[in-house]
Amino acid sequence: MRNPLHPALPSRRTLLATALLLAATAAQSAELVDMTGRHVQIPDQVDRVFAATPPIVPLVYAIDPGKLVTLSFPFKPEDAAYVSPAVMTLPIVGRYTGEGPPPNPELLAKAAPQLSIAWDMPFIDAKRVEETFQSLGTPGLFVHLARLADYPAALELAGRAIGEEARATQLANAIRDAMTRVDRAVGAIPAAERKRVYFAEGPEGLLTECADSFHAEVITLAGGENVMDCKTQAMCGREKMTLEQLKTLDPDVILADDAKFLARVKTDPAWGALRAVREGQVHLAPSTPFNWLGRPPSFMRALAIQWFANRLYPERFPWDADAEITSFYALFLGVKPEVVDVRDILGPGVSR
Repeated sequence: MRNPLHPALPSRRTLLATALLLAATAAQSAELVDMTGRHVQIPDQVDRVFAATPPIVPLVYAIDPGKLVTLSFPFKPEDAAYVSPAVMTLPIVGRYTGEGPPPNPELLAKAAPQLSIAWDMPFIDAKRVEETFQSLGTPGLFVHLARLADYPAALELAGRAIGEEARATQLANAIRDAMTRVDRAVGAIPAAERKRVYFAEGPEGLLTECADSFHAEVITLAGGENVMDCKTQAMCGREKMTLEQLKTLDPDVILADDAKFLARVKTDPAWGALRAVREGQVHLAPSTPFNWLGRPPSFMRALAIQWFANRLYPERFPWDADAEITSFYALFLGVKPEVVDVRDILGPGVSR
């Protein structure tokens, strides 16, 4: 009779079954270290992703739009040609930034994500975001996306998490290549020879960004000098400006983000006193389907730095807009070349 104080050792069959179970469990998840140093267990198969903050929407979209289950912001009707129909109609659940309502728990639960990804920035309450991860019962990753240089690593991390590593690496390398090509062309321009740029935001053009703002980094990356030598006071930026102050600065170039402003400077004599306006150096940044400059920031900046470097220094950075924009939209957005309308993207009356 077996002594209850000395139970029999497990059989070889039991040991084998246990080993197989452990192996199967390990295969069902993998540990990743996110960009804040957190260790996160990721399911082996991820098909449904909650983009917890606005910049994550284009990040995941570029890798695999079919894995998005929610949006943080609506797309514009004119974006339809460049955005998957299934994504255009996804529910808008809210956002963690101060520019909209917080995520709706009921809509999130209904979306049933398997993984959440969020933007790691000081102005976002990370604890609150993590509480959402826990309530959903999903693992959550944080990624850095303040600067364009952050995107390659963020894409590669997200790609590993959702099982699209090769695709993410391809996109990451395209961004690295764009940054390298632009820097080789304009990076060595002496400070005294750099074009002085004012970033005009809004329909009045009297909101702007300080030189240290990530919202305006395209200016510096493209070889320009932001005339606003100040410190950003709030995450949203949009520092207030007066036309009198701007006349004192008298920039060489104006970079705008609003078509209404572009129309205004052409007819308003007060703006006509500025050198940039007189010399036709006012450039409207494209915004379809994601704004090339930001709000939310995205990989489109890799295209924006090429476009703006060409606007600033065409002799240093010659650029075939038709070929480059078509190629970029095909790679990052999955848009067929025949669908891409470069003239419409750049805006009416804009030279290519």
